[in-house]
Amino acid sequence: MKKIVGLIVSLTLLAGILAGCAGTSAGSQTPPPESSPPAAQTETPEAGSPDASAAAWPRTVEDSLGKQITLEKKPERVALLDFGYIETMYALEIPPIASILAVQTIKGFGTLQPYAADVQVQELGTGAAPNLEKLAELQPDFILLTAEKEHLDMTVYEAVSKIAPVVAFNIPDWKAQLRAFAECLGAEEKAAAFISDTEALIAASRGKLAGYSDKTVALMFERLGKPGEFVITGSTENPVWFNAEDGLGLTPPDGYPKAREFISLEGLAEMNPDYLFLFGTVTPDGDGYKQLYLTEETKASSVWQSLNAVKNGHVYYLDAAVRAAGPLSIQLGIETIVESMTK
Repeated sequence: MKKIVGLIVSLTLLAGILAGCAGTSAGSQTPPPESSPPAAQTETPEAGSPDASAAAWPRTVEDSLGKQITLEKKPERVALLDFGYIETMYALEIPPIASILAVQTIKGFGTLQPYAADVQVQELGTGAAPNLEKLAELQPDFILLTAEKEHLDMTVYEAVSKIAPVVAFNIPDWKAQLRAFAECLGAEEKAAAFISDTEALIAASRGKLAGYSDKTVALMFERLGKPGEFVITGSTENPVWFNAEDGLGLTPPDGYPKAREFISLEGLAEMNPDYLFLFGTVTPDGDGYKQLYLTEETKASSVWQSLNAVKNGHVYYLDAAVRAAGPLSIQLGIETIVESMTK
């Protein structure tokens, strides 16, 4: 058929995922409306007619900074200054022409590896120091970046605004983000279809897991260079996992945090979940990348060995992409959790 956290934070997240790291951008900004009215038309063709797409332009969208951006035509050359947006673009079947950390993300995330050979996404460097000269040379007609407060560098924003129209989003909810991107790109029908398919997958998967409501589940990853220290995914951080109405309805153990936080191995032992899912960390491996999940030091620990999930063989692994919670990785995460728990 996504993706369930200034620019320095983006790089820190990727370091956790790609260099050995989480989550896509999440913040307190109010998401933009699902749809902004197009410019006035003298005649509106029927949806699906040959002229329907052309009639939708120019259109004005509002981003998470409260800025009104008018797009004269449907963007065809889209550049990204947030690696977490790459999945969203592929979910809409509109590959970007360039992105920061493109090579590591596409080759490192299991959800994107199938596309690596077919589409060349140009590398724009890191979030802390994007290659703006190369960006200008590529002549994008649209640029997307994050508006999350910790990530946003207004100096970079002003610079890239001189290259092409820029829209900055800070939308934690994957469905709202997908719709907002689709509005900018004229891909509303693709977004609606993807969301519908994913919602159907969630509903069906929730039914398959209904008999496991008495089993507790924890999702986390081990910190880079910190054996026995974890970052745990909060129960309200991404509703796909724990929400009983719109998500899988997983049951967190007593003491499980609502928001993401650090936790020690001893703290994990106090929760002692029945099922434990570990997100991967992507690290360089020769000419490619591999995913690491747990250090040998932690595996050998008596505390780790005492966990119910470990003793019962209920420790499972989620692709590093799932931590970024993009649309494609949400689907992958759902499928992996259901297959693991019901096998």
